[in-house]
Amino acid sequence: MQSKLLSVKNSFYCALVSFSVGLSSAAQAADDYLDYGLHWVRVSSSNVEVQQKGIDADGSILTTNSNWYDDSKPTVIYFHGWQSGSSEDNYSREDFAFEDIDENTARNWKQQGWNVGIFHWGQFADEDEVKDAEAKMWSTNGPQGMRYRLDDGSYSTIQSPDMSVGELAFEQVTIALANNSSGNIRFAGHSLGNQLAVYVAEQINDGINNGSLSTNVMPNRIELLDPFWSQDSKNYLGDVNSDGQDDWTGERVNFAIDNLIADQDVAITWYKTSGIYDLWVGDANTALESTVALINNRFWYLDSWDLASKHVHARKWYFMSLASDAPEEVAINWWGSRSETGYDAASASTSNNRIKVMMGSTYEWDQVEGRYTADPSDDQFEVKDY
Repeated sequence: MQSKLLSVKNSFYCALVSFSVGLSSAAQAADDYLDYGLHWVRVSSSNVEVQQKGIDADGSILTTNSNWYDDSKPTVIYFHGWQSGSSEDNYSREDFAFEDIDENTARNWKQQGWNVGIFHWGQFADEDEVKDAEAKMWSTNGPQGMRYRLDDGSYSTIQSPDMSVGELAFEQVTIALANNSSGNIRFAGHSLGNQLAVYVAEQINDGINNGSLSTNVMPNRIELLDPFWSQDSKNYLGDVNSDGQDDWTGERVNFAIDNLIADQDVAITWYKTSGIYDLWVGDANTALESTVALINNRFWYLDSWDLASKHVHARKWYFMSLASDAPEEVAINWWGSRSETGYDAASASTSNNRIKVMMGSTYEWDQVEGRYTADPSDDQFEVKDY
C-alpha cells in the first residue's frame, strides 16, 4: 500500500514539474520577440515618417496600397549595418529622418516618384562583436548562429530562422519586386549593410542565370555607403572563388561584384566618408577600388576625430543628394586652378550611365568644395589619379 502511495506521489510530482516547465516555456515564448524584414516608407507633409511592413515572415505580401509601394515606380531599398545596443533601446530602428539637418531624406525620393524601402535586421545585427553580426548575413553557421537580441539584453533562438539574413532578404525583396516594371531598381548598403546589398543582388543574378527569376527584379545600381568588411578568412564563407583558402568578406563581395558587372552591367559606387576600415578589425579592401566608381567625401563640418559621425553621415549625405543636381566634376589645371570638366561627379542624382563610365578606371573623385556644409548642392569633386 505504501509503495502505491509513493508511486502516486511520484506521478503527481512529475506531472506538477512537467506542468510548471510547460508554464515556464509558454511564458518564455510569450516574452520572446523577433521582428525583421522589408518595410516601405511614407513621409507626411510635416516630415513625419511611417514605415509599413511589406512582406510577412511566411512570404505573404502585407502592403498593397500604392502610396507605400507601386510596381510602376523606381525603387530604392536600403540595407542598414551593425546595430549594437538597439534592442535594449526599445528595439530602435534606423529611418530617414535626421534632426541635425531637420529633414526626412526619404521625402524628396517619394516626391520624385520613388518607392523607398528598408530591410530591417536589427535584432540579428545587435551583437557586441561586429564580426558576429557580419556572419549572420552570409550563413547560419557563424560564431553565434542565428540568435537575436531581446530588449532585456539577452539572446534567444526560439524563433531563429533556418536561413541567413541574406537569404531572408533575397526571398522578401524578390517577392516584393516580382511585378516591378520600372526598369530602375537601386540597392544602397551602409557599413556592414553593403555586404547584404551585394549578397542579395548576387542571389538575384544567380536566379536570372539559372532561369528561376526574371531580369526585372535585378538592381541596376548598387551604392556602397562607407562600406565595412572585417579582416581574415571565414570558414562559414568557404572558398567560392577557388583560390585554395576560405574567403574573407571583402573578397567575397569583390567576387560577387565582378559577376554582377559582367553578367548584368550593374553600376556600382563606393562612397568613402571615414577611415573606419583602418580601425579595429576593418579591412581597406583596396582591390575593389579600381572596379567601382570611388568617391572620397570630405565632411569637414564634422570634427576631424569623429570617425563615427563621418561614417554615419554617409547615408545622410547620399539620401539628401537626390534633392539637388549631380555635383560638378572639376580638374586642376597645370597652373593650379580648378576648371569644370562638363561632366558630373557621383551622387544619388547622377545617371547610371555616368557611374558606369566612372567605374573600372585609374581615377578617383575627391571632394574639394562643399566640405564645410551638410548640403550636397554646393559640392564639387576633383577627378584625380590614385
